[in-house]
Amino acid sequence: MKILLISNMYPDKEYPNYGIFVKNTEEILKSEGWTVDKAVLYKSHNKASKLFSYIFYYLKIITKGIMGGYDAIYVHYASHNAFPLIILKNLKRNSKIFTNVHGSDVVPEVKSQEKYQPYVKKLLHLSTIIITPSNYYKKLVAEKYQVEDTKIKVFPSGGVNKNIFHKKEDRLNVFADMNLSTDYKYLGFVGRLDVGKGWEIVLSAVKKMKELGQFEGWKLIVVGKGSQQKDYEAMVAEYHLQNDIVYFPLLPQEKLSQIYNCLEVFCFPTTRKGESLGLVGLEAMACGVPVIGSKIGGLLDYIQDGQNGFLFDVGNDEDLKQKMIQFFALDESKKVQMQKAALETAEMYEVEKVKPLLIGIFKGYQRSGSHVD
Repeated sequence: MKILLISNMYPDKEYPNYGIFVKNTEEILKSEGWTVDKAVLYKSHNKASKLFSYIFYYLKIITKGIMGGYDAIYVHYASHNAFPLIILKNLKRNSKIFTNVHGSDVVPEVKSQEKYQPYVKKLLHLSTIIITPSNYYKKLVAEKYQVEDTKIKVFPSGGVNKNIFHKKEDRLNVFADMNLSTDYKYLGFVGRLDVGKGWEIVLSAVKKMKELGQFEGWKLIVVGKGSQQKDYEAMVAEYHLQNDIVYFPLLPQEKLSQIYNCLEVFCFPTTRKGESLGLVGLEAMACGVPVIGSKIGGLLDYIQDGQNGFLFDVGNDEDLKQKMIQFFALDESKKVQMQKAALETAEMYEVEKVKPLLIGIFKGYQRSGSHVD
């Protein structure tokens, strides 16, 4: 099978985690012996160069789609790729498009994203198969775009790479490598410092914990950068949390794994209805770390309240604080049980376990006799 992989997010040396799940899906397809060609975009901050990059990118999609003789066109992110693919489908009607939707594709986070919705709907109806990262998202797509259920398949965004994300036995060396003191226990947050990620909810909950004297002997590890960097720094200063936080900017996956291995518990406070899965939560679990997460989106697919973590009301710093207190108060035997349950959950999402799902989607399409001649 010859496949054209399309994505406006793809990692490079400067941004190794940017769209890493896209690269993971590419590796899964290649492992089956299939040929995978690419039309992808890398992260850019310059608006002018970004505009030109998209123009050439769209032209590349259309040209490759017409000339490449692909059996399937596999696209990540419907919203930013719908326009050229709709054109391609009109020019080459037998093109078979597999559309993998994520996040703001279905639930726009800002007003500027709303304008893409008519194109998203059209692309999904033109697609041969629609792939969603979770059962929650499958239901959302079916209801919002009136797409038949049988056309939608679930594949959890490339899964978790256990060669990178796993529980390390020698934690003392990990602490030393990350320059972290073993005198403290650590709560973690990993994510962009952007709208909807919930970083401010964590800071507020930690502030409340401090005021109650419940954060003694603990520190918060924050990993991430984003458009709200200055707001984050201002809030840290306002809440006097400078000495309670260990901050890291963007880290490669190997370093993230080390961070997870230093944590007692991971906090996933997203407020995004478009949180289609939330791989960071599963990556933490793969390192044996329970997750306290929002009752929203794809998190509901894998966080089992009281078993492998806790769920709290979306955007509610008071409820997050209570769940943190609840976790801190657990005896060691219960924490060990939670750690074991977290590992067992992550194992179900491990790459080798989910790989057959993606392969099966493409093979099922082959067996149906719907391939491009």
